[in-house]
Amino acid sequence: MKKSIYIYSLILTGMLSIQSCQLAEELDDYKPMHSLETETAINSQQTAELALVGAYASFGDGALPVMPMIPDIFSGYSTTGRTYAARPEESGFVINDPLATETTRLAPIYRGLYELINRANWIIELVEQLDDDVFEPSSRRQEIIAEANMLRGLGHFYLLRNFGEFYDLDSEYGITVQLEPVKSAEAHPRSSVLETYNAILADLDKGISDGPVLRSKKYTNSTFAKALKAKVLLYMSRFEESAILAQEIIEGVNANFMLEPTYGAIFEDHESSAIFESSEILFGTSGQPNETIGMGNFYSDFFARITPQYINTMESSLDVNGQMIQVGGSQRVEGVFFPLNTGGGYYTTKYTSFFTGGNYEMYYHMRIAEVYLILAEASARANNIVTTEASNALNEIRLRAGATTTGGDGFETYPETIGLEQFLTAVRYEKLAELHAEQGEAWYDLVRYAYIDGGFDSGFMVSDVKPSATNPDKFILPIPTESIDAGGNVVDQNPGYN
Repeated sequence: MKKSIYIYSLILTGMLSIQSCQLAEELDDYKPMHSLETETAINSQQTAELALVGAYASFGDGALPVMPMIPDIFSGYSTTGRTYAARPEESGFVINDPLATETTRLAPIYRGLYELINRANWIIELVEQLDDDVFEPSSRRQEIIAEANMLRGLGHFYLLRNFGEFYDLDSEYGITVQLEPVKSAEAHPRSSVLETYNAILADLDKGISDGPVLRSKKYTNSTFAKALKAKVLLYMSRFEESAILAQEIIEGVNANFMLEPTYGAIFEDHESSAIFESSEILFGTSGQPNETIGMGNFYSDFFARITPQYINTMESSLDVNGQMIQVGGSQRVEGVFFPLNTGGGYYTTKYTSFFTGGNYEMYYHMRIAEVYLILAEASARANNIVTTEASNALNEIRLRAGATTTGGDGFETYPETIGLEQFLTAVRYEKLAELHAEQGEAWYDLVRYAYIDGGFDSGFMVSDVKPSATNPDKFILPIPTESIDAGGNVVDQNPGYN
């Protein structure tokens, strides 16, 4: 029985994959058209590039475009759309009690991320066997390997923060780390959270050292690797290191990587491919005409919609020493969130949909604005005070969104007199204002903040924001039971789902 790796030629896209039982299922003798055996699948620059495009295409496959909407729903700032509101799986997301069995959302996400990782693993293994002189320029060989490393690291990161106890470095409940391509039906146990993070950091270090400076915003690059590493270090509570990396990126801004002058400019042009080249984007997955990745329509009351709670939060104010400072700002509320005609709630124009029109959209893995907010939180937490660099980083994002500096009430910059605890709350709100409906960051922030503050037992509680989120075991998603069963129960289920 053969284990085969195939390159599929679909229009202009190469799809590299190995079929597996959830992670490792045998193919028997099935061999599709346009396929190559494992030993010869990548034997030139052309086939290496084709395989790499196939790995990037993973983000448009199956349920992965829905992935960031689930944590948004968990947070309460979004909820399910009317189409799926009555389904048990989607209802479980709303009440923070997701299903583990017979899932049509979680199982494809779990499999899809491991498929991405497996494609990257094959690229790394096979391209490493080629000589530099096969590539033009010769440095492209190391770049391809580094891009695959970055994709693998990103895939593991997405798996960890969805299916692992990402907030606790001492937890045994990381994820199954895959650093080699699947060549048998053997399943592997989970790594610890710390082991998982270390594997991610190693991949990102490879991206930083060997990744391309910039091919296109549709592909990973060394700046993205550094930004994602800063984010990972923030999640690991290694705040000083996180702040240093974020500061390096901000100090090195150039025409390729810098804040757009106005917030709405990032998302406003869905009629042309120019939306893919915004200076704001560190890395994103692009949708093409008639091949959109589906974010907009999914987020237009089909799978999910934005709740009034989000709009109300954005329009609320923080009392900072008697000054009433608005959280969101009209550019980031009225400019990209609009009321739905029926059923309540809001849709977003961050993506193309039947409301916005247009054929082009970008699935944002990371934007430069998030780097400023990483710096703000990391610097403040590292020094246990509101540092000048933390204050400047937060206010830079607010100024870009239209804040003023008059010192009065309204949408203003935060004053230097703001206390540490309130400043960290302001950073969390700022990330909510800036990044909602992109990567589910609001939910992960709620969990991180609560764990740092009191280990879920005291201090800030996730349920302060989402009343149904009272069980910490349900702060992460269950591993689909079908995947556990297919692997012979080698992988342990998350606590609370057995």
